[in-house]
Amino acid sequence: MRGERGSVTLWVLGLSVVIIGFGGVALDFWRALSTQREVAAIADAATVAAASGIDELHYRTTGELLLDADRARALGARSIALQNEVLDSAVFSILPDGSAVELTVLASIDAGFIGFFTGDDGRLKVRATSRASPILVP
Repeated sequence: MRGERGSVTLWVLGLSVVIIGFGGVALDFWRALSTQREVAAIADAATVAAASGIDELHYRTTGELLLDADRARALGARSIALQNEVLDSAVFSILPDGSAVELTVLASIDAGFIGFFTGDDGRLKVRATSRASPILVP
């Protein structure tokens, strides 16, 4: 019995370090998931705003719904500017036929605990893509 003194203390200490490690990783990934949901909501709102930028003259003359590329980008950019707190970049693209707008947004967050182990800059990258088309609501 005398040779085993302190072994429980070492086991509890080791287990505590492991639990703290898993907790730190879980917090980093929870922050990344939360940021991804926020980024996706920003992308969705901006594409809906951009999809409302229809080419009115074309619609009045032909009855076909197409996007005015400049107007759609301006509306989407305004939506992003009003709610952006986390984005690193946002890229709008209008389909060649003008029927839809697509937006890809990128964000990154500090990953405190994961960055400690990876040795890099400790940034987690988050990306969301959204697409919307103009529709008429009767």
